[in-house]
Amino acid sequence: MVTSSLGAGAEGRHGTERLWVETELGVAGVELTAYHGVHEEERRCGRRFRVDVHVKGDWSGATRTDKLGDSLDYERIVQRIRTVSQERSYHLIEAFAAAIADDVLQSLPGILEVRVCVRKLAFSEWGPEACASAVVTKRLARSAA
Repeated sequence: MVTSSLGAGAEGRHGTERLWVETELGVAGVELTAYHGVHEEERRCGRRFRVDVHVKGDWSGATRTDKLGDSLDYERIVQRIRTVSQERSYHLIEAFAAAIADDVLQSLPGILEVRVCVRKLAFSEWGPEACASAVVTKRLARSAA
């Protein structure tokens, strides 16, 4: 998903306006088996998880050049999700989501905000499509100018 918002930034149509292009990039529905959970069985046998990560930043260069080098490669986001999941086991999905958000903010260039949704799948006793979810949003603090 790529969206743009207008605000202060690049020059506008009339030469006096400024245009800010905020781009949102993301991956949705990344599935993995991981060993997170409160219960010993979850940590031993694993559960299925689905992760969405959306980031905001200024990749306006990519909107003009159409070059991957001016943007953020989605595959790098997927790699960060998998790395965080494999580095340690989390009891709570909100802690897992926060760890992904921290890692993405620290590891990938140009990100101003990250929103992570983690869904723990396979709660058949709740219904065939039921899942538990946690959403964490983190953003860089704006410095006072």
